[in-house]
Amino acid sequence: MLTEERQQIILEQLKIHNIVKLHDLIPLTGASESTLRRDLQDLENCHKLLRIHGGAQNVISLHEEPALSQKAAVHINEKKMIGQTAASLVQNNEVIFLDSGTTIQFMIPYLIEHTDLLVITNSVDNASMLADYKVNTFIPGGKLKSSTKALVGSTIIQTLENYHFDHAFIGTNGFDTEAGYTTPDPEEAAIKRLAIARSNQSFVLSDSSKFSQVSFSRFATLDEVPLITNKLSEKEFSLLNKYTKIMEAK
Repeated sequence: MLTEERQQIILEQLKIHNIVKLHDLIPLTGASESTLRRDLQDLENCHKLLRIHGGAQNVISLHEEPALSQKAAVHINEKKMIGQTAASLVQNNEVIFLDSGTTIQFMIPYLIEHTDLLVITNSVDNASMLADYKVNTFIPGGKLKSSTKALVGSTIIQTLENYHFDHAFIGTNGFDTEAGYTTPDPEEAAIKRLAIARSNQSFVLSDSSKFSQVSFSRFATLDEVPLITNKLSEKEFSLLNKYTKIMEAK
């Protein structure tokens, strides 16, 4: 396969998935890992992608938020495992906070196993799903953000400051050893930061494709909040384990 053909395949995969892993490109192109690394370097030099740990991501600005439908369509099996693992940490009679995000949604079907549970969420989509599963849910008021269907702003901040949670489960757009947990929108970062502060114990839920991704606004450092993710490579686990407690969903 010609270099131009391989690179076109890489760019097409990025349009579909936003992130591609090196090991997924090998069967698609028939090329070796070293050849693909050169392709990624060439494409990055042309500002057509951004190389990340183990692959590449589409070139988006630090403050750009991928569409919810786009995020929901990728890494579904990993998100299911992460959601089930996170839900297993919840106990009966708890008050928990569920952040917005597609990974958080995969917790919801498993919450019906608990009794006398109260869920606070700033996500309209998550609230609707919780209602479908007949889980006791409260939505604080705020400004609705169209891209993520999350409620943000000063009104919800004031409300959450009066609450306390047993657990908070937080989504993220990326996690990085230096940048920490980040999200494009400072208003959403403020909600996440407050939910963490108001809970006895918090967890960030993210599939491993978001490793080394960085967005505009940090809401926590890695050492502040444990990470629930899917199975990591030995190298990834060894590196991240120096910075945070990791729970792998299997």
